[in-house]
Amino acid sequence: MRRPAIPGPKRPGLSFFKDTIAELRKVVWPSRKEATRLTILVIIISSVVGLALGAVDLGLTRLSAAVLGIK
Repeated sequence: MRRPAIPGPKRPGLSFFKDTIAELRKVVWPSRKEATRLTILVIIISSVVGLALGAVDLGLTRLSAAVLGIK
């Protein structure tokens, strides 16, 4: 007795790319103005967080040097 063949995609790689393109067509892309505004916002927030982490790092470095007696 033969088992029926399980149907599957004939070209799985090609199917992946077709599905990806189909999904990208559904995306609602931001306007140029909105993308620029959000990019600037990300740069500002990243800079603030970077400065805050730098300050914490500097403080902890000086604290550990003072505790350990290192110049």
